[in-house]
Amino acid sequence: MTTILLAGGPASLDPVRTLPDGRLPRRLSVDHRSGHEHFERTDGRDVVRGELVRVFRWSYRTAIAE
Repeated sequence: MTTILLAGGPASLDPVRTLPDGRLPRRLSVDHRSGHEHFERTDGRDVVRGELVRVFRWSYRTAIAE
């Protein structure tokens, strides 16, 4: 598993996530409450629990279609 950091977005969203090992996506969608939070991979890195991880920056939110 690969640990990443979500920067920005709602304060109620846990910023530390894990993704399956392999190629990191350019864009990432996270289900949160009644919508989807969208993040884009950056060239930035930060330290999480002593590990250097990739940072994904929040870009926008969409509602879940009913």
